[in-house]
Amino acid sequence: MKLKILLQSRVQSIGSKIIAKKSLLLFLVLGFLFISIKLQYALEQKIQIQNPNQTFVVDKGDTLYGILTEIEDKYSLYSTWWVRFKYLFKDHPVIKAGIYNIPANSSVSELIKRFEEGDVQLFKLAVIEGTVANKSLKSLEDIIKNQNLPFTIPTEVKDLFSEEGLIMPDTYFFSDEQDLIEVLVSSQSYLDDYLEKAWQSKPSANPLKTPKEALILASIIEREAVLSSEQTTIASVFLARIEINMKLQADPTSSYGYYRGYGKKIGRAVLDDKNLYNTYQVKGLPPGPICYPSKGAIDAAIKSTPGDFFYFVARGDGSHIFSKTYEEHNKAVKKYIYSK
Repeated sequence: MKLKILLQSRVQSIGSKIIAKKSLLLFLVLGFLFISIKLQYALEQKIQIQNPNQTFVVDKGDTLYGILTEIEDKYSLYSTWWVRFKYLFKDHPVIKAGIYNIPANSSVSELIKRFEEGDVQLFKLAVIEGTVANKSLKSLEDIIKNQNLPFTIPTEVKDLFSEEGLIMPDTYFFSDEQDLIEVLVSSQSYLDDYLEKAWQSKPSANPLKTPKEALILASIIEREAVLSSEQTTIASVFLARIEINMKLQADPTSSYGYYRGYGKKIGRAVLDDKNLYNTYQVKGLPPGPICYPSKGAIDAAIKSTPGDFFYFVARGDGSHIFSKTYEEHNKAVKKYIYSK
């Protein structure tokens, strides 16, 4: 009898434990389902925007949770607190600072994915060979103004546009203020490295003394050579003049010295103006580059040697006639300039 009671008690105890385990399991399953539903709802809710060009700015150091709280407040979303469960067992994503576009009807999950991938809005700045620094700076100012970017041009960037030839002409893409600084500082380093490497190939007959002189001459070549195929020949003309201490007499230097730019008429007043850049008035190279030179112009300045030509005149189709003597040059000028 006692044995029967003990067995019944044992069975009841086991049954109670089984029920307790099942209840716990059911509670866990229901809890998981509850959290999953809440998480799914929080992730799939749509962000209602009024402006089709709506953007969201992520600052350096912002975290995903902080960003989600801000989005929740800004767009009146259902609590994004539930999204935290998604990252219970994995690292939080590193969010790239920048400006993000928010397309119409984007879901929270789609936006998080873009944050994780760093799919920031990029802005394009073109620094064109042959142009001057203040033109590029003005282009950058216009981008910041027209795109309503939340920053002004940083001092480090203004310094890089304080004169020509401090960065390599190229098309640059940036997402925010820090990205802009990093991209352009990197370009400055790239230009310095390119110059130094090219300088190692300079022939001994080339009279240039420093890489900076090469950069200055390259800028003159860039403005004079419409055709890249003539860069080496034009370089040889200027190197020949430098070798005999003859004035370079390059029209672009007079324009730059007078206007700090190009596109305006080069008349007698421009050619006679006594500024340090006007190579009609001073011998040797000007004190700095007169535009952004291309790699081809840099290579031509460094790797060329003085040639037999001392003069050249434009034909009018982008090419030039090269002459060894002043008499030959005068004939070419009469034919291609005065005859028009």
